[in-house]
Amino acid sequence: MSSTLSCDVLVVGLGPVGATLSALLGDAGIEVCAIDKSLEVYPLPRAAHFDHEIMRTFQQLGIADEVLRHARPIPGYEFRSASGEVLVSFGDMTAQFAASGWAGGYMFNQPGLERALRAKLAKQPNVQVKLGASFERLTIESEGVHADLAGADGPMRVHARYVVGCDGASSAVRGAMRSKLEDLEFDEPWLVIDAIPRPGARMPAVNLQICDPARPTTCVLMGPGRHRWEFMLLPGETAEHVLTDAFIAGLLAKWDADVDIDRKAVYRFHGLVADRWRGGPVLIAGDAAHQTPPFAGQGMCAGIRDA
Repeated sequence: MSSTLSCDVLVVGLGPVGATLSALLGDAGIEVCAIDKSLEVYPLPRAAHFDHEIMRTFQQLGIADEVLRHARPIPGYEFRSASGEVLVSFGDMTAQFAASGWAGGYMFNQPGLERALRAKLAKQPNVQVKLGASFERLTIESEGVHADLAGADGPMRVHARYVVGCDGASSAVRGAMRSKLEDLEFDEPWLVIDAIPRPGARMPAVNLQICDPARPTTCVLMGPGRHRWEFMLLPGETAEHVLTDAFIAGLLAKWDADVDIDRKAVYRFHGLVADRWRGGPVLIAGDAAHQTPPFAGQGMCAGIRDA
């Protein structure tokens, strides 16, 4: 027999967007049920940058100090040719503060940020978090929405005034809305590697975009003690091949990088936007509504602005 919950807003997906939305609603006195199909925060590389407006949101939620434990202001940013010639330089950005009073942007480690958001949710008595619960279907009624979930303890039904799908690129909530994706014709597979430099390792002190037609590459600082590389896959390369230790070692050899690999993944840098973001009491946000190739780090930022 299924269990039943009631709330004002059901938030489906507890990544940074869903967690931020749930926390903001919780602080506003709204009764929230937030669910995620996973039991832990996402373990593979994802976002690496957020800007000062997003930090203002974290400040509003009272978690700025905790977020700063996993972040650092962006240093200089350079676009270089394949031979190393500096094409564009943004100089030292660490001393540049925006109108908000925060640095213009931050590099960060996403698991640490997500745990700070979840710790905030745990302190909010009007926010219920259900992990290991998957959205299956919904029915719109005159008084709101009935959403059916599947969980470790069996089926569950949630009665809510609104449902917001923050459930990522393959959003089940978007599917339930019958919202269709428009392809903006940007679609590239990239290998993303997060690494921890060993003691004494000499790493680039600025963020780099290597404008090499043979293989465009990104090399950036992450949160404290972390570094990231992103390499565009070439025609014929497969995810299985490029994720091998030998292939990664070959790519990093030219960087003379004395690092331990922490996480690695192949992602599609894909530009898509949903034709509808709302259908009555059902809404979508973040990657469920728009997928942004992550150059300049605006994918997560756009989702938090949605929230």
